[in-house]
Amino acid sequence: MFCKNPLRSSKRWYRGAVSLVLLLAGCGGGGGGGTAGAPGSGLPADYGYSVPVAKGDGWNVAEAAGLGMSVELLEDMINAVQDREYPIVDSIAIAYQGKLVLDETLRTSLHESDGWVGNRDPAMHAQFSVSKSFVSILIGIAIEQGIIPGVESPYLALFDYPDYQNWDDRKNDITVEDVLTMRLGLEWNEWDPPYFDPDNQLLKFYENEFDYSKGLLDLPMAANPGERFAYNTVASVSLGQAIENSGPLTLTDFGTTYLAAPLQITALEVRRTPTGLPDLGGGVYLSTRDALKIGQLYADDGIWNGQRIVSSEWVAVSTQPHVTLTWTEPDAWAWKLDGYGYQWWSGYFDYDGHRLASFAARGYGQQVVMVIPELELVVAVNAHGYDDAEGEQNQVFSLIARFILPAIPRP
Repeated sequence: MFCKNPLRSSKRWYRGAVSLVLLLAGCGGGGGGGTAGAPGSGLPADYGYSVPVAKGDGWNVAEAAGLGMSVELLEDMINAVQDREYPIVDSIAIAYQGKLVLDETLRTSLHESDGWVGNRDPAMHAQFSVSKSFVSILIGIAIEQGIIPGVESPYLALFDYPDYQNWDDRKNDITVEDVLTMRLGLEWNEWDPPYFDPDNQLLKFYENEFDYSKGLLDLPMAANPGERFAYNTVASVSLGQAIENSGPLTLTDFGTTYLAAPLQITALEVRRTPTGLPDLGGGVYLSTRDALKIGQLYADDGIWNGQRIVSSEWVAVSTQPHVTLTWTEPDAWAWKLDGYGYQWWSGYFDYDGHRLASFAARGYGQQVVMVIPELELVVAVNAHGYDDAEGEQNQVFSLIARFILPAIPRP
């Protein structure tokens, strides 16, 4: 189920959870938080590859070597993680040519964030801002069903608040697309000062607001809608509220019926906001194997196991860079970020003299679902890189470039 167990939604509880990690932004750029310990892998010290277990969860499993992949490199990768060359990595799942070829959970201990939803399964993991890509998919489905008129529709029309603070006529011009691309024009900066600074705007927002959508739309305007990119976790939460406001189903039922159930995801938890709304800005918890499914869904143009879940048009438009970023990740990073779409990041790997275009869902702590269409490759990694050190933040991308890309047969 999309929200399998109802969660406590009191403001006091939620504020306590937020104060620890703050539902942090998918691209990093804030102060560090407490990190979990070493993964404590339960795998053999000298790892040997095995085909993923068939669980009847929609994945067709396959032996990597049978598809031409280098098993030796996959083994080297897991052993490198266990030897603490990549100490933040908790789990890795890989799909190649539409088949699940690797599914390994290395962590055996839990992080404090697991306690926020009562999770006791090391295979389940906080996805943080990967959750934003889930709400993007749901917006696409809602538009296709006519629940939301379209990306150009006025955003305020999806809410029934009688009035707004800091009124500015430009608020009427905010569209659904502006929210998806985080160009609302509102006065907002959740990256500076860093997330754990008491003056951080996101921290102060969560401490003071109850209805997040109302608090968001009450903010003053700082620019015309559509002009300026400002990463906004609350905006993603608000998109979920827009779906709930517009349709006959609650967001929980809509997400379960049209996304989680068709993707055959049964073990899933979602934190809730103080009003009880599922938090799709950063509150999804599920296994790496299941997180991989949203990447495969998009790699297959919106189809999962022969069933159309979202249109190919939405997949294409939501992953193209609507925002060309004027800043990039450090030059030393293996993955070069170059744009932002509808709650998806775009970028590329420079590999073997070739630029491999890709798009990704990203979450705080180096949660990554990466799609590289040219290689028919999807990779999901969960990690506990909650520090802000550049070395930690680049670990997942470096691991993909060092082991997974060269494991794929090239023409």
